[in-house]
Amino acid sequence: MSYKTSALSLASAAIAAFLSALPARAQDEYSQVELGAQYSLIRETNSNLQAATFSGLGGRFDWNFSRRLALESQLDFFPQHGVPLPLIQGGRTLQAVFGLRAKALQTRSISVFGLIRPGLLHFTDVEVPSQQSAGSFSTQPATYFVLNLGGGIEYYPAPRWILRADIEGDPYRVPAYTGSFVQPGKINDTTRLSFGVAYRAGALQENEHEPNVPGNWEFGPLFSAMAIAREGLTENVRTEPGVGGYASYRLYGVFYLDGDLLYFPRGTNSSGPHDGGTILQGLVGLKGGIRRNHVGFFGKVRPGFNSYSDALTGVTALGSSYARSTAFVLDLGGIFEFYPNQRSTLRVEAGDSHIYFGTQPLNVSGTTEPSLGGNLQHSIQLVLGYGWRF
Repeated sequence: MSYKTSALSLASAAIAAFLSALPARAQDEYSQVELGAQYSLIRETNSNLQAATFSGLGGRFDWNFSRRLALESQLDFFPQHGVPLPLIQGGRTLQAVFGLRAKALQTRSISVFGLIRPGLLHFTDVEVPSQQSAGSFSTQPATYFVLNLGGGIEYYPAPRWILRADIEGDPYRVPAYTGSFVQPGKINDTTRLSFGVAYRAGALQENEHEPNVPGNWEFGPLFSAMAIAREGLTENVRTEPGVGGYASYRLYGVFYLDGDLLYFPRGTNSSGPHDGGTILQGLVGLKGGIRRNHVGFFGKVRPGFNSYSDALTGVTALGSSYARSTAFVLDLGGIFEFYPNQRSTLRVEAGDSHIYFGTQPLNVSGTTEPSLGGNLQHSIQLVLGYGWRF
């Protein structure tokens, strides 16, 4: 399910970036308010521990700042009962998200848009250890933070009516359980697909003139908060603060070479074979989108690395040994920029950083044993920055 989410996110970003490079004729009019309803599908796990698709219905409200940029809220309810899994899912599902929608391409008939919408994911019956009987389980409601990232296509059959399809990845934070037994936390991930119709309410407004934003180079400092599962810790899902910088260069049209370098200084009091100590993160790749009217909105696909300062390399009678360990990372998500003047940029990034741990050798009392990397892991990352353009 996680690999499928990654592929869908990557394909969506590539399609949006390609389409945004095409010449476009603007829509004639838009309204400040849009009201919509949708049929949605979400991927969860069935009783055979395989991926299953659940159906749901919901509604959407948009407040348009301009014809391209809007604040969007969406609520979906999935009435089918998912199988209860320890803290991860179970029962009926409710999702509420609120954030930004930005159109990279818009013609008279269609538009291609991106979404960055944090919110909440609620399950009615997740599995937890019973307080009444040791070794047994009960169910209870659980609500988790989710970062809804994706994009879609709109079609305009009439001035006031909108048909829409969108696809998103839904990484969400599952905390560790440290009661009668210990279950590590994780950043779980699922996929959602929606098909909907919307109505433009209120007065229709003519599209405004959209001046380009100047500047090919951009750089500046960053502050990051990354929700990540740390290996070797009992309560291993925590938010790591980090600082660093970014640089961006326009390659052609709407495509930019973009990179972050971030340092997360908080160490760990225990380590695993892949992770421990402080984290140095480097990401370099492409962002593609649009800069108009003091705002920019981009999708990002940036490979890179997480380098851990004190991963466990050996355990002997004399103690433990540690060394640096580096893992491949693929950062998928979006970037929103606001341009208060001709030379400055306020930047917000949101992403799902996919971490791929490889097999590492571990010396146990003189015998080298392989420590398997295991499955793909996710981390939810939010980044704030200030930059200068020239």
